[in-house]
Amino acid sequence: MNTRKLLISIILLSLVGGATAGATQVLQTWKGKEVRIFVNNEEIAEGILIEGRTFVPVRPLSDTLQASIQVDKDDIHIYKPNVHLFLFSGDRTAMKPFGNVYQGRYEFFVFAQVDNLKTQVHSIRTSVIDPRGQTVEAQIFRFTNESREEFWYTTAPIKLDFKLIGEYKVRFSMKSTEESEYELLSEKSIVSMKKD
Repeated sequence: MNTRKLLISIILLSLVGGATAGATQVLQTWKGKEVRIFVNNEEIAEGILIEGRTFVPVRPLSDTLQASIQVDKDDIHIYKPNVHLFLFSGDRTAMKPFGNVYQGRYEFFVFAQVDNLKTQVHSIRTSVIDPRGQTVEAQIFRFTNESREEFWYTTAPIKLDFKLIGEYKVRFSMKSTEESEYELLSEKSIVSMKKD
């Protein structure tokens, strides 16, 4: 391994969350420049620009990419399944689309259609986050068979009081093993409006 590859490896390790000591010296040696990374005008991480190449930490991109990121000693694997979320009210025989609401109590379901899942799945979590960032509902479903490339899933009824005005987020997350963390794969918004 030549010196350049070794130094770039040190940078990548520091970005992934390993040792940060020496990263500043590496930046100076290779005339690197720290850069901020924005997605839809929101800063999500910092990276390093060296000779026209940008090195970005992978972990902070997980939610933005809505992907599962798995790091082992040799490789980084990014899994991006197709996840389509539908919100509906009524029962399963007479579904009605569910979306923006006026303040008050509602009952609705979340339906997820997932395909192109190229990694194992331990469990999925469907959660609702209020405009303050608080989780106001969460349902977890654990799979008995961890190998599946596609599945459909419908939550139990979600009975929620939309007390606050603003954007509620419905998040669909997955974890691949019991020890891993949930990673966001899809998100929908429900806007709660003031009743006149």
